[in-house]
Amino acid sequence: MSYITIKNLNYYYPDSESEALKDINLRIEKGEVILLLGESGSGKSTLGKCISGAIPNFYGGEISGDILIEGKRLKDIEHNERSKEITMVFQDPERQLMMNKVHREVAFGLENTGVQERKIKRRVFEAIQFSNILDLAYKDINTLSGGQKQRVAIASAISYLPKCIILDEPTSQLDPTSSEEIISLIKKINEELGVTIIVIEQRLDKWFDAADKIFLMKEGKGVFFGGKSEMYAKEDEYINTFLPSYLRLCKLLKIDEMPNSFKKVREVLQNFKYINKTLISHSLNDAIRIKIKDLGYSYGKEGALKGINLEIKEGDFISLLGPNGAGKSTLLKSIMGLVKYKGSIELEGKEVKKQKLRSIAQIIGYVSQNPNDYISKDTVYEEIKFTLDNYGIKDEIRIEEILKLLDIYKVKDKNPRDISGGERQRVAIASILILKPKVLLLDEPTRGIDAKTKECLGETLRELNRNGTTIIIVTHDVEFAAEYSNKFFLMFNGEIAAEGSKEDVLSEGIYYTTSINKLVRDKSGNIFTLKDLINSMEK
Repeated sequence: MSYITIKNLNYYYPDSESEALKDINLRIEKGEVILLLGESGSGKSTLGKCISGAIPNFYGGEISGDILIEGKRLKDIEHNERSKEITMVFQDPERQLMMNKVHREVAFGLENTGVQERKIKRRVFEAIQFSNILDLAYKDINTLSGGQKQRVAIASAISYLPKCIILDEPTSQLDPTSSEEIISLIKKINEELGVTIIVIEQRLDKWFDAADKIFLMKEGKGVFFGGKSEMYAKEDEYINTFLPSYLRLCKLLKIDEMPNSFKKVREVLQNFKYINKTLISHSLNDAIRIKIKDLGYSYGKEGALKGINLEIKEGDFISLLGPNGAGKSTLLKSIMGLVKYKGSIELEGKEVKKQKLRSIAQIIGYVSQNPNDYISKDTVYEEIKFTLDNYGIKDEIRIEEILKLLDIYKVKDKNPRDISGGERQRVAIASILILKPKVLLLDEPTRGIDAKTKECLGETLRELNRNGTTIIIVTHDVEFAAEYSNKFFLMFNGEIAAEGSKEDVLSEGIYYTTSINKLVRDKSGNIFTLKDLINSMEK
């Protein structure tokens, strides 16, 4: 008997006429690591919520079919018992952290599920130590980095001693170091505690290596379930999209047997020769859009920005790279005039701190990390229209165009709160792009979106840039940055550590470069993307 058995599962969200899940059938064995993949809006998070019992108990809606846990119907298991059996860690740790101190947060769930008081303290501190955050036990939650908050959320899940943990986009907003730490922690939970793991994720490479099996979804249906080698062997365009970049490369090179490691792929590539081409970015306009001089900003005693000096020009498409807490998001907020900075920021020759936010917003479009900040209306269409109404613009054709451009036309009549995280991200971007700003600031724009949608977004931004829009993105997605940006800033501890072209910043990167560059840099240092590599191979 399988640990989790899903039979003919169907689900409609409240007031929705279309199915979010369609006839899902799945068997998960105890102790497996399952990677749950699919395009944005395919039903991944919905399926996770069904398995956890959050659907329909919290979200409502119509559900049919069966979910069995060791042969027992999930709907027949009491809430307290269900939370001890299966627990879910959501995409945004901030939204599920309730208490002010770390140790209180980990204890909170145990107290609410009736764990005996004499057992709670031990559970709390063992879970914290297992998660390697014992030094944070008495820290204020609001002082922690994104990676630390994610660890606290995972420690809270461990404290239940569950048999299964579901994680929704656990590394989507983390830098490479924090991501690797989270993946290592999840592998440790699986291997040492025997916990079954279900991971919903768009950042594939490291998670793919850790998975035992893959469940791939499309439009609410399951389209593949099996091992990694079996997935690699499939000659299906949709399925191949969800292979890591280095395995997509192997498919393109007609390598029949899947290499079993990143190291093995490097060995395979030694047999190929490359033409070392000089990369040429499109010419930059010399007109300075933003001039930053001696920029400083502090959160309390901590210096978030320290003496930043930059000139940002009309044709720039800039990627800001660096670890969580380096000051990247604070730099965007400073440019937008959202924080009281020291030094000078001139926007088209005028000091930002002397301008009203509404005046700045007519030139700069800013999208923060959290798409929920932009949601206040009952439908996606109304959300986009609201932005135009604020500026007295009557142009419904423009709304239709932007919805189609970002592939969210199909959800235009849905409540933004009922669509996927990736779709909400695009709604937030659409609500700013609709104004056609001269400068576009995007904080983690590829968070939670699949490869196809990411390419669509990238090409949209590239076209805007070619037409004169200056773009600055904060991102941990180095692959996306390498594909679309023409200028790079690498930040550490509130300072610019490196700046320049792709070759200047990425070619000698340890963390901050692409998987493809790591594979072939000993033969050709200016190859960064799959397209670069294919185009550089000698025929």
